[in-house]
Order: sequence, then C-alpha cells, then structure tokens
Amino acid sequence: MELKERISAIIKENHLKQKELAALMGVTESYVSTLLSGRNRNISVSVANLIEEKLGYNAQWLLSGDEPKYKQLSKSPNLSDIHRQVILQLEKMPESEIRAVLAFINSLDDIEKSFSADNKPGE
Repeated sequence: MELKERISAIIKENHLKQKELAALMGVTESYVSTLLSGRNRNISVSVANLIEEKLGYNAQWLLSGDEPKYKQLSKSPNLSDIHRQVILQLEKMPESEIRAVLAFINSLDDIEKSFSADNKPGE
C-alpha cells in the first residue's frame, strides 16, 4: 500500500475532509492534496508522529506501510482493527460521553443475560 492509499484510508476511516486532515497535521490543504495524488510520496517523521498521537495510526505504518496499522493501545496484542478503532474513539471523548457508552454496553450485557435466562430449558 502506497502512502497516498494510507492517507486516503485515514481520511475515509475518520470521516475527515482534506482540509480537516491538513489542520490536524499543521500543513496546507495543497500538501495533503499532493500526498493523495501521489506527487509527494513521503511524509516527515514528525508529521507521522503527530498523526499517531492525534488519530492513533502507527507512525511506522504511515512512513513505510509496515504493520501494525494502529499504535499499540492495550497490553493485549490480539485486538482486532475494529477494537483498536473503538479504543481510539473513546480516547477522544469527554468523560460524560464515555459514561454514556459504558451505560450502553452495560445495558447490552443486561439484555443478553435476560435472553439467556428466558431460554433456559425447563423454566
């Protein structure tokens, strides 16, 4: 995967516009455009590190395409990409939103338990 494809994936996965990614990176829109077109095939280590810090993509993946795509977020190396994306989104949320997400997750557990109890044979 070339740099232009990695940058394009970042924009798509984070629902960003080129202008928003440029602002996040501290560069111009035209710089992002040259990355997306493939005219510029390299980014600096400092820009890669900034993207890693802000969006959670592994700087080494940005620079070379070497996996893993996402920075290590957990002591569990077996997390799927979707798990990593969820953790990254949680890191960006204010505490009030995190509490709401946790309440939602807990409600799912409660629903699952009630279905399990309803489906026990002989009851």
